[in-house]
Amino acid sequence: MTLGKYLRLLVTTDAGVAALAADRVYTEVLPQSPALPAVVFTEVAGGEDYALDGPTGAGTRRVQVDAWAKTRAEATALGAALSAALSGHDGAAGGLVVEGVFLLDERWDFDPATGLYRTGQDYEVWVAGESP
Repeated sequence: MTLGKYLRLLVTTDAGVAALAADRVYTEVLPQSPALPAVVFTEVAGGEDYALDGPTGAGTRRVQVDAWAKTRAEATALGAALSAALSGHDGAAGGLVVEGVFLLDERWDFDPATGLYRTGQDYEVWVAGESP
């Protein structure tokens, strides 16, 4: 299982996120004219973990998670639900082991081109198992 599939499964089955975004969880790009609120995941960086004797089999991925909505209140509520579901999470599925998910930072903005509000969060995800 890829990290993107794992994270999508995690947030779409979380009651708090599902109550706000249902299954509107996308990878990298928000569709044109989307139903809102919605979530977009983007894997932005990554690396493998090494010890003195070589690779440990673990790695990190930096994932940007954006909550998009028509109002600031909706974007903020969805961001809070995402943080509750993701921050501190560990688990496994489909051969992928997620050793920990850690919230690094959060930001809020408005996109004048689309007229949408966004709560953006960056997470560090420690993984082992299949290639994320």
